[in-house]
Amino acid sequence: MTSRALQQLAALLLERAGLKITPDGYHSLRLALSTRMPLSGLEDSEEYVNRLRTQEDELRKLLPLVTVGHTEFFRDPKQFSALENRILPEALARARRETRRVSIWSAGCATGEEPYSLAMVLAELGALPIEVDLWATDLNLAAVEAAKQGRFASRRVASIPSDRRTRFFRPVPGGHEIVSSLKDYVRFDGQNLAVPVFEKVKPESLDLILCRNVIIYFDLPTIRALMDRFLAALRPGALLLLGYSESLFKVYDRFEMVEMEGSFIYRRPVKPLEPRAPGVGPKPMPLGALPPATPPRPSTQTPPKPRPTIRTPAVLPSTEALQQTLDVSDVKTPTRRTPALSAEFIQAARARPTNEMPAWSLMLSPGERLNAAVRMIERGDFVSAVATVEQLLVDEPNHLDALLTIGNLYSLTGRIADAREAFNQALHREPLCVEARVFGGLAALQAGELPEARSELGKALFLEPSLAIGHYLMAQIHERLSDHEAARRSYRNAISQLRFPQRPLAGHYPELPDSADAISRAARYALAALEEGPPR
Repeated sequence: MTSRALQQLAALLLERAGLKITPDGYHSLRLALSTRMPLSGLEDSEEYVNRLRTQEDELRKLLPLVTVGHTEFFRDPKQFSALENRILPEALARARRETRRVSIWSAGCATGEEPYSLAMVLAELGALPIEVDLWATDLNLAAVEAAKQGRFASRRVASIPSDRRTRFFRPVPGGHEIVSSLKDYVRFDGQNLAVPVFEKVKPESLDLILCRNVIIYFDLPTIRALMDRFLAALRPGALLLLGYSESLFKVYDRFEMVEMEGSFIYRRPVKPLEPRAPGVGPKPMPLGALPPATPPRPSTQTPPKPRPTIRTPAVLPSTEALQQTLDVSDVKTPTRRTPALSAEFIQAARARPTNEMPAWSLMLSPGERLNAAVRMIERGDFVSAVATVEQLLVDEPNHLDALLTIGNLYSLTGRIADAREAFNQALHREPLCVEARVFGGLAALQAGELPEARSELGKALFLEPSLAIGHYLMAQIHERLSDHEAARRSYRNAISQLRFPQRPLAGHYPELPDSADAISRAARYALAALEEGPPR
C-alpha cells in the first residue's frame, strides 16, 4: 500500500472522526487496510480510500481496526483495580478449589496489550501458566500475528511501572518484547464475534470475558445475539467487562450489574436462567408511544409556559453571566429556543463560593466523589464542584467521567480554553470518545464558535449516528447559523433515532435532556416552531 494512501486515510479519519494518526502510527492503518481491502474486493489502496469517502458504513467498519494502534496496557485504571483486587484473585481461588484452570477470554484483543496486562496480574498473583487458560482473539489476523510477537515500541510501554517492565519485558532494538515466560500464559487466535456459534467455546466454561470497546461498532441485533452467546459461555456467577461507553441498559437484561472499585461490571446470575426464544430482548420504546409535544400557539397569543419536565441544554447565551458575578440580571433573554440556563439555576450558582475541600470527601471512592460534585452542580454551587473535580483529577488523572465533567464546568464558567484542554485529554485517553465531541461542541457553542461546534457534533454523529441528543444539538447549531432546513432535518433525525435505545452519556452536563421523553418533547416543540417559519 502506498504512503499516499496512508496519508489520505489519516486525513479522512481526522476529518470524519477527529482521530489523529501521526506517521509513527501508520502501522495501525496498514493493519486495518490489510484486513478490510480483501473483504471489499479491492487490491489498490488508493482506490479503497477513495471508496471510503462516499461509503461511511465501510469507514465505520474500518475504525475499530485502525484503533488497535491506540490500545494500551492496563487500559481503564478502575477496571484493572477491580481485576487486580477482586475479580482475578477470586476467580483463581475458585478455579483452584475446583481443581481446574481459570478460563478467561479477551475478545477483541487487538495487538495484545489487554491479555498481556491480564497475564502480568495473574503472574503477580502467583498463578502458573498451567493454571491459566487465557484466550485472546481478534477479527484482525494481522493484529493477532503482531500480538503473538509481543513486541512494542518504547512509547507503548512507557506508562508501565519500572518493576513490571523489568520483570515482564526485555529490551530489543526500537522497543521492548514480552518475555517468553509471560507469553506462555496467552494463546492468540482469530475470531469473528458476529458468527452465530462460537465453535471453540464450551457452554458455561468461562470465568471472565473482556470485550471492551468492540460492541459500539455493532448494531442492536448483533449486540443482543452476542450477549446471548457470552451469557451461555460464562459460568454461573462469572463476569463480563465492557468498555466505558458500552452500556446494556435497555439493550440486554439477562445480566446482573454489580459495582467493583468504581466500575460497573456485568455478571451472569447464579440461579438457572429461564429459557427465552432467540432474538427476544428488551424492546425500545416505539416512536409512536412518545407523547407529542404541544405545538406553540400563534404568535399573536401569549406563548405557553414551558412544561417543568422539559429541560433544554444548559448553554449560556454568553459567558459573562458566570464569568463575572453570576448575577441573573446579566443574562440576556435568549432568542427563541436558544438553550439557556434557567434564572433560578444561575442565581443558585452564587451560593457558597468557597474553594475549601471538605476532608470527608477525600475518603470516598472516585465514583462517590464525582457524584458529590454532580450534586453541587445541580444546586448551582459551581465553585465547589470545580474544586472537587479538580482534586479528583489530581488523584485520578485518567478518570474519564471526571475529565468530561470538569470540561463542562470550565465551559459553563467561561474557561473555554481549559474546557478544550480537558476534552483533548479525554480524547487522548479514548480517541473515539463520543462525549468529548458532544461536549466539545457545546463548549464551542458557548464561545460562539459555531463552525467549530458544528464540526465537533458532526464527528460525534459519525461515530454514533443513532445518538438522538447529538442530532438535537446539531439542530440547535443549524438554527444559530440560520440554516433552517438543516435544522428541521436534524430535529427530525433526533426524533427518528429515538426508535433505538439511547445510552446515558459519560460525564455530567446540567439540564441536558437525558431521556427519550425529554428529547422528543424538545425536538418536536422546536420543529413545530420552525415549521411556522424562521424567527424574525
